[in-house]
Amino acid sequence: MANSKYHHLTKRGQFWYFRKGKTRISLETTVATEAIRLRDKMLENYRINGSFSVAPESQECLTFGQVAKEWAAIHEGKVKYSTWRDYRSSMNTHVLPFFKDMPIDAISYLDVEKFIASLSCGPKRTNNILVPMRSVFKMAFKNGYVQDNVMLKVDNRTVEQPDIFPFSYEEVLLILEAIDPFYKPYTVVRFFTGMRSGEIDALLWSDFKQNMKPGPKIHIHKSYVYGQDDRPKTKKSKRYVDCIDPVLEALEDQRQLTGKSQHIFLTQGEARMNPDHYRNVVWTKALEKAGLEYRPPIQTRHTFATLMLSAGEDIGWVQSMMGHSSLQMIFTRYYAWIPRKTRNDGSAFMQSISQKGPEKVDGKGAETEAKVISLFSKVSQLRHTLIKKGSGETP
Repeated sequence: MANSKYHHLTKRGQFWYFRKGKTRISLETTVATEAIRLRDKMLENYRINGSFSVAPESQECLTFGQVAKEWAAIHEGKVKYSTWRDYRSSMNTHVLPFFKDMPIDAISYLDVEKFIASLSCGPKRTNNILVPMRSVFKMAFKNGYVQDNVMLKVDNRTVEQPDIFPFSYEEVLLILEAIDPFYKPYTVVRFFTGMRSGEIDALLWSDFKQNMKPGPKIHIHKSYVYGQDDRPKTKKSKRYVDCIDPVLEALEDQRQLTGKSQHIFLTQGEARMNPDHYRNVVWTKALEKAGLEYRPPIQTRHTFATLMLSAGEDIGWVQSMMGHSSLQMIFTRYYAWIPRKTRNDGSAFMQSISQKGPEKVDGKGAETEAKVISLFSKVSQLRHTLIKKGSGETP
């Protein structure tokens, strides 16, 4: 036992402890080799100084890979399964091959920028790869492994908002006519609720609140992603979705297909519905049959937004239905579809003041009217600029 590799070491949960007699000290590491190194240092300190305390410099030799392993043990349970899956892929595929054996306190800003330059992916993916790396350095800084959090100096890459390509109502009808009848109710619900794939795939019949007042709703409170039921994308994603008539009719039809199952939507083989199956087996074939150019299924969500806004539905209602945290996303992405009758260039305002006539205050009515007209002109120019941005045109 005296010659045991792990003499004076015990492991409780994920973490290693030093134990000698009545002394028990957490080594605050999940890495066996680091625990052994700290134990040997503590025994050496005791022999020389009569104390088990570890000298501060004992943490300076930690590599990025060792710290990342500790970080993983601590953080895995803190995020959604789908999020952790992406973190793990980013670390194993990109970050660790580059930084694993480098002392974490020796990694410089220039090292990180060289790493980013070596990536052969777009700005959005690059930013996602940096997320777990930022978290590792944040933990290392808080724990004293590094004196400087180098990732605070690294800016995210600029990401351009991708264009949206919603379907017209006529195209929606063509798709519903071409779709496999078994999946028609599923597709109708996607088009007329704006739900994300993970949200609709997670629905249970108990989530359909048919008798809810003032009208039937669907309760969205989880998401089915990568074969796992998990929390929805954001806190605001937990919501109740109104069931308009096409949705109610689709759910009635769907009950004939899966009414005895726990889940509302399944594949024709009675497996859980998932994005890959829908895209590859159902969606692509339907677009080909309808004679439409391919667009990914996410466009059903954009189509819901544009159809509702074009019809004059309240913007706040559309935001609530889609689970966005603010109106900003609605304005940013769908501004071009907001009907002009609700913001008609200020003409209603101009008409109202023209009916009243110029204000007669101290003989300056004409001057006041000129200022109002000048202000209106500037607002009108700004509006046209926003419209062009919303439609993807260059101002």
